[in-house]
Amino acid sequence: MRSQRASRIAPRHAAIGALALGTTLSVTALAFAKPSHAPGSSTVPPAPVLRDPTLRLGQRADLRGRFPAADAGRSVALQYAPRGARWRPLDTTTLDAGGRYRFSVRLERSGALRIVLLPEGAAAAAAVAPAEASPTSRALRVAVAGRLVVGQRSFDVHAGGAAEVRGTLLPRTHGRRIVVEAGSGGRWRVVARARTRANGHFDAHVVAGGAGAQKLRVRFAGDSRNAATRAGAGTLRAFRPTLASWYDLYGGALACGGTLGYGTLGVANKTLPCGTQVTLRYRGREVTVPVIDRGPYVGGREWDLTGATARRLGFDGVGVVWSTR
Repeated sequence: MRSQRASRIAPRHAAIGALALGTTLSVTALAFAKPSHAPGSSTVPPAPVLRDPTLRLGQRADLRGRFPAADAGRSVALQYAPRGARWRPLDTTTLDAGGRYRFSVRLERSGALRIVLLPEGAAAAAAVAPAEASPTSRALRVAVAGRLVVGQRSFDVHAGGAAEVRGTLLPRTHGRRIVVEAGSGGRWRVVARARTRANGHFDAHVVAGGAGAQKLRVRFAGDSRNAATRAGAGTLRAFRPTLASWYDLYGGALACGGTLGYGTLGVANKTLPCGTQVTLRYRGREVTVPVIDRGPYVGGREWDLTGATARRLGFDGVGVVWSTR
């Protein structure tokens, strides 16, 4: 009676033992298996790391990142998608012992970068295949700024005249919008607009107002291809004709302080603040000097040049000089 009961119970214990053994083997197998990164897995490799996500044109993008260490020795591909375009491969490399990778590439357009873990044993050509079935990192957005190259850096015109600001926006593309801005007192205002030709060149027609000097810069506001950029474009100087004389009362007191010496450079003017810089031109010569005195008070003359200023210009007597004021 006891043996029959034992015989009935034994198979049950055997089944339980077999189940326990099978469970132990299954757990052991899982413990040593590599992560599969199966599609749809909740584990997504992080995006590659880039110190500065806004690059200058021509600057290398040095990327780094890692996959699980279990993937060491496998190949990964760097893929790139310009804005509005499909993913395409840029380069491949092999994960090091810690699962780390590094890439260094140059980009001409803004877009996104991602890393794809290639199938084991796959050739580098597999990098061109769609990555949807392969473990893929999150995408990293990268902005690549355009680059402006401006030719001439100084523009001298008569008041009311115009200057042509020419340059190139890189990379070279047709129809990109460029503005020229003039700056004064820390503020900038748009003074001309242009579009690039197929070779990236542009010409902007800048009309000068009254006499004076102002800084110019060229600005590109950015588009789907490249981020914004700007570049200095020199100085626009507008001259007007003025009537001048000169004086040599050496040793006399100056209205703005000090005394007039033989080598003192400056001009007298009735209203401009002391120290105001004035650029004067006369028969191909040029000099920039400060307002240091008051006068002249004769006829329609606007300037009284010191003897040293007159000698620099080769000016003698009373005549017309061109002035930025």
